[in-house]
Amino acid sequence: EVTGDERYKDYWRFLHDGGMRPYIQRILDHSNATRGYRIDRLEALAADGIPAILETRTYPKIGAWEQAHEGKPWYTRSGRLEFYRDEPEFRDSGENIVVHREPIDSTFYEPNVIVADPRHPLLRPRRPEDYGADPRDVGGDARQARHVVLTVDQMLSSRHPLAEDGYRHVFHTPKYRHGAHTTAVDTDIVAIWFGPFGDIYREDPRIPFINEMYLDINPLDARELGIEDGDYVYIDADPHDRPFRGWRDNPEWYRVARLMARARYYPGTPRGITRMWHNMYGATWGSVRGSRENPTGLAKSPTTNYQSLFRTGSHQSCTRGWLKPTWMTDTLTVKGLMGQKITRGFVPDVHCPTGAPRESLVRISHAENGGFGGERLWRPARLGVRPTYESERLQKFIAGRFVRRG
Repeated sequence: EVTGDERYKDYWRFLHDGGMRPYIQRILDHSNATRGYRIDRLEALAADGIPAILETRTYPKIGAWEQAHEGKPWYTRSGRLEFYRDEPEFRDSGENIVVHREPIDSTFYEPNVIVADPRHPLLRPRRPEDYGADPRDVGGDARQARHVVLTVDQMLSSRHPLAEDGYRHVFHTPKYRHGAHTTAVDTDIVAIWFGPFGDIYREDPRIPFINEMYLDINPLDARELGIEDGDYVYIDADPHDRPFRGWRDNPEWYRVARLMARARYYPGTPRGITRMWHNMYGATWGSVRGSRENPTGLAKSPTTNYQSLFRTGSHQSCTRGWLKPTWMTDTLTVKGLMGQKITRGFVPDVHCPTGAPRESLVRISHAENGGFGGERLWRPARLGVRPTYESERLQKFIAGRFVRRG
């Protein structure tokens, strides 16, 4: 209506005439693993609790099965597995042979360095000096194409440039293995079970929904920071560009974008490592406004009904996109996105920069007490059923003393 171009309306004609099923059916028809399925049939079976299996060549799916077991060619120039890359971008990046490269941000050491013997005859990366750059610049922007080779000892004696400012925890944001991107938020009955902070009654009005996102942290790390199990914490990454560039000049948006979440004591994560699943909807201007205007504190936009599971920020408040030269070549031979065609250079989702970063180094600080209404202790910790808070009864159970010989 704004442009007067009828093609915009025609593009979604079925939506206006009755629903999304024709578009879903097109996806099923043109996908190798779902061709032959009918959406109406799938829905009818699902109503009876009967799932449909994805028609992959093996189940569960095993990548490269046909190449490894049936002799089909690999998607390379030679049709074989190739462990040496002679494309100029790989040579210039020092990745023409298999090497270890430190993470670009989530490391306690100097980030993105190549760990190898600098005297190796096949390693001749273009150094920062070759590009006219300062080799001492290890900032987030410069390190994307910074090719520096360090020995193991040199790397282990180095430090992340933010370490001296209190950034000392690796922050990972993986997807929950058995869930889709929005598993935790599409329905309330599912959301409430995603983690230990679900409350169908929302008795504490600080909770943005009937559940909320949390940070898994080693209990010993949390104790050192003065953080109790269940407390609200702030999680801050590189202030140069996160949660967004120019945040110091925009305090209103900074209050929306700064990441706040619960801390969950989790002994299964190593010291120095933290984790936050990326399955929950982040805060927006509208959701933060809703939490302030709604008498119950629900973080729901009053204009769009968008529902956040964060009070402020999201896991992406601490991550950013990274440009990697070996993902951006015009020379690498790769398989196309669809079908079996071999192509070269840029292919969406195959050979290009990723839009889903999931790592950083962060500083964690106490924001609010986790107990009801701001009380010091979250109830499960107070009851002695959480790690490091074990009551005498729970310790007895763990020791197997609930059952004894008669």
